[in-house]
Amino acid sequence: MRHLKTLVVTKNTTMPKILNWQVSTVSDVETAIEKLHQQTYKVLAISKDTKEVEKNKLQKIITVLFPEAIIVEYKDEAALSESVKQGYWSKNKPEIQRNYLDNSFEMELAASLH
Repeated sequence: MRHLKTLVVTKNTTMPKILNWQVSTVSDVETAIEKLHQQTYKVLAISKDTKEVEKNKLQKIITVLFPEAIIVEYKDEAALSESVKQGYWSKNKPEIQRNYLDNSFEMELAASLH
């Protein structure tokens, strides 16, 4: 099974677990940037306890150097899993808005409206 990778910036020493995700933790933003240069991570999760200056620095560097990376914030260990999954799937899930026409009447009507 293919595991998606996430990098978590937190001061906690416990290793968080997310089902079907390979989780790595770092304690500060500088180490996170170094890790991002070494490996590709789908989601970067940063604790809300991190200083605002550090969050802004990471956000600016990530958007320039790693534009495909997804950054999410989480408030505590319990919300981490949901934040990571929601951030990933919001960017990678096929649009729910797509409508498929399955009969000829709807197709003709749609074609005449455009």
